[in-house]
Amino acid sequence: MESHKSPEESPLRLADVWPDLVREIAALLRDSHPGDPIADSISCLPFHGSCRGYVLTAPEGTPSPWVIELEREGETVFLLGVDLSGAVVTWVDVLDGRDPPAALSRQF
Repeated sequence: MESHKSPEESPLRLADVWPDLVREIAALLRDSHPGDPIADSISCLPFHGSCRGYVLTAPEGTPSPWVIELEREGETVFLLGVDLSGAVVTWVDVLDGRDPPAALSRQF
């Protein structure tokens, strides 16, 4: 799949591009990981485009050795890649039927 990147001269935040997604992820993180600072950082994540079905919040290829699964009513709805520090989400995979990369690619 083709990579869609945000313009370098106009860095966007994920919350600017997909605010409903960010609110939902933050709420699920707060419920499943109380006190984890990742939930508070979601709204500040940069938007680096989409690639291979993932929404990128770090440059493509950033190491992400950990994955957080977020569930709603027992069903996994999001996977979040987390960087080497364990504190920064680098990509989001939306598993609940929405297709953010397709919607985002139409915007850019």
